[in-house]
Amino acid sequence: MNSELLSLLSSWFPFIVLMIIWVWLFRAMGKRWRSPSGATWGELTEQQLAESRRMNANLERIAVALEKRGQGVSDQFAR
Repeated sequence: MNSELLSLLSSWFPFIVLMIIWVWLFRAMGKRWRSPSGATWGELTEQQLAESRRMNANLERIAVALEKRGQGVSDQFAR
């Protein structure tokens, strides 16, 4: 029984150590990964997403205005 437990621990020990190192590195790098403006990558992604949504809303308004204008122009040619 004791040798089985020791065998189990010795086989899992490298994996557990690797996982602990991986978590530590990502936490440490997360604090350092900042853009020149000081924003984190997550904040930059959120800003980009907000800008994309704002741009899509503007393009949608332009498309609606052009469709209305196009309908008015087609009505003039139909007369």
